[in-house]
Amino acid sequence: MPRQRPLVLAAFTAVTVLAFGAAPAAADTATFEHPAGPASHAMDDIYRAVLGVTVTIFVLVGGWLLYSALRFRVKRGDPDIEPPQVHGSTRLELGWTLAPVLVLVALSAYTLANVGTVKDAPSNAMVVNVKAQQFSFTYLYGANSGGASGKAPSTPSRLVVPVHTPVKLYVRSIDVNHDWWVPALGPKIDAIPGQTNTDWFEADETGTFTGQCAEFCGLGHATMTITVKVVSKADWNAYTAKLQRT
Repeated sequence: MPRQRPLVLAAFTAVTVLAFGAAPAAADTATFEHPAGPASHAMDDIYRAVLGVTVTIFVLVGGWLLYSALRFRVKRGDPDIEPPQVHGSTRLELGWTLAPVLVLVALSAYTLANVGTVKDAPSNAMVVNVKAQQFSFTYLYGANSGGASGKAPSTPSRLVVPVHTPVKLYVRSIDVNHDWWVPALGPKIDAIPGQTNTDWFEADETGTFTGQCAEFCGLGHATMTITVKVVSKADWNAYTAKLQRT
C-alpha cells in the first residue's frame, strides 16, 4: 500500500545503516587495526572480504523478510482467506542453490590466492630462533634452524629487526605449549615442546609492535608479552655491529 512504503523504506534503511555501521567496529575486534606487513595485510583482506559478503547477505535477506512481514501482514478486518499457494519453482530453487555455491567458491578462491602470502617465507629471509619458556620469549639472530649459535639481542626479551626485510622464525618451547603472536605483523605461531614450527613476517614501517603469548601456559601467562622493534636498515647495521656471537 502507498501509505506503507515510507515505513518499509525507513525500516530497510535502518537495517542497512546498523549493519554497515557495526561492521568496521566488529572487524576491529577480530582483525588487525593497523596491518604492518604483507602477511597481516593478506589476513586482514580475507577477513574483510568475508565480513563484507556476510553483511551484504544479512542486509538483503533481513531487508526482504522485513519488507514481506510488513507488506503482507494480516490486518484487523481482513477476510480469512488463504492466499494463493505456490508449489515448486525450478528457477527459484536453482537460483537459491547456485548463488550460495558461487559465493563460497569466490571466497575460497580469494582465500587460497592469499594463503601463499601468509605462509611462504622468501628464500632470502633473515633467520631468527625463538625460544619460549615460562614466562618469556628469547631470541637468537642468524642462527641455523637448530638454534645452536647466533647473536642474541642486547635486550633478550625484545626482538629488533630491520624494516622491509623478511624474517623467518623458528619457534620452539622448552617447557609447555606457548604461542608467539604479534597481531600487526602476521599469524600466530605455536611453540610446542619437542617440535620446531616456522613462520615469517615482514614489517613495512618502523615502530614498536607488541603482542602476547596466545596459549594459556600457567599462572604467569598474562605477563608473557612480546615486543618487536622495527628500525631502519642503517640503525639495524649499527645495532648488530655491537652484538656478540654466542
